[in-house]
Amino acid sequence: MNEQKMNYLDLHKTLKEFYTQEPGVFINSELGITLTNNFFTSDVKRAFPPGDEYMDMNPLMKALMKYFLHRNEYSDKYLLKMLTVPDKAIQENNRFTYSILSPSGTVSNEAIVLLHGLNERGWEKYLPWAYYILKNTGKSVILFPNAFHMNRAPECWSNFRLMKEISSERKNLLPGVILSSPVNAAISTRLQFVPQRFVYSGIQTINDITTLAELAKEGSIQGLPKNTSLDLFGYSIGAFVAEIIMMSNPLGLFNTSRCFLFCGGSTLDKMSPVNKFILDSEATNQLMDFYVHRLDQNITTDERLSSLFKDENEEAFLFKAMLNNEENKTVRERYLGKISDRLYGVALAKDDVMPGAAIQQTLNHSRKKIRFDEIDFEYGYTHENPFPTLTGISDKIDRAFESVFSRAVSFLS
Repeated sequence: MNEQKMNYLDLHKTLKEFYTQEPGVFINSELGITLTNNFFTSDVKRAFPPGDEYMDMNPLMKALMKYFLHRNEYSDKYLLKMLTVPDKAIQENNRFTYSILSPSGTVSNEAIVLLHGLNERGWEKYLPWAYYILKNTGKSVILFPNAFHMNRAPECWSNFRLMKEISSERKNLLPGVILSSPVNAAISTRLQFVPQRFVYSGIQTINDITTLAELAKEGSIQGLPKNTSLDLFGYSIGAFVAEIIMMSNPLGLFNTSRCFLFCGGSTLDKMSPVNKFILDSEATNQLMDFYVHRLDQNITTDERLSSLFKDENEEAFLFKAMLNNEENKTVRERYLGKISDRLYGVALAKDDVMPGAAIQQTLNHSRKKIRFDEIDFEYGYTHENPFPTLTGISDKIDRAFESVFSRAVSFLS
């Protein structure tokens, strides 16, 4: 099969068969790419403030959790007991592999970190994205997982049978819950009972990417030459993380970086993540209540959270500025204005999770105009599946994919 004539569906199938997360170097001569999988160890002392998420839980939520544990066998055994263990002690999250996809025979000292969406468990849908970018920019693409996502999460969270039982138990406990599913049961339970974990995981991810940038500069990453600089491609919640990295510019490592935002980039309060693939309604309501409506109150009553949000922690400070569109607007505008020429947002017209109007509102509130496009496709799509692998509309998918990723390549080249 000639790679120049390979359509999106064929490319997706070929890459899925080739891809592995096993450590090592793998070459696909048909596609002309090299896959390098390296180990990464997260610096938990740098990422987490002193303390314990479970011990810091609201007493009412702790009582509810004990009640739930006592009456729900699957949630007790496979999920909730893990929530009594501090995140810093979860080994799957702290030592893991990440992938670098590179054009074979080409060495570039520039690479692009691809940041994925919320509640993702596999890289399959992102492989054609990475391939198109690397082939058309000549730069390596790094598939780096967010904390407690992909291969950084306990394996049982991806066990459909077990998560189906947990979803059923959630529905029994919470009769009014909307769109609880086996796919979102683990993350919904985790964030409903301990919403603090949303910011702790976000800050850990940002710290890890900072370390990645340090290692790339030092020449300590197999598959990348010394003094490699990093650009960012952020999708969905990955765009939220990417914006904070760009604004905070930790250690000056992203001084000249560019960042492409796809289906993301709005403040948290403008997102609508109730979705069977993302979060159920109870988890979403708790997340919004905790961060959008009562964060300042929560900070005053939670010493661990308070220590994180001190002004000298710029990443946490800017995380807070990205929670509510109307609050901390001046701060957000000032920081976004500094990097306005290095950001580009693309939204989809029928995206109801990250609406284009919400993304544009966030970006347009900066003091300088940030490039933004809202586009539509000729077929039915969703936020979580913009390019469905359906043979009947293959040509339309090819055109839609090209319309987004030609923009990304032009901007990131």
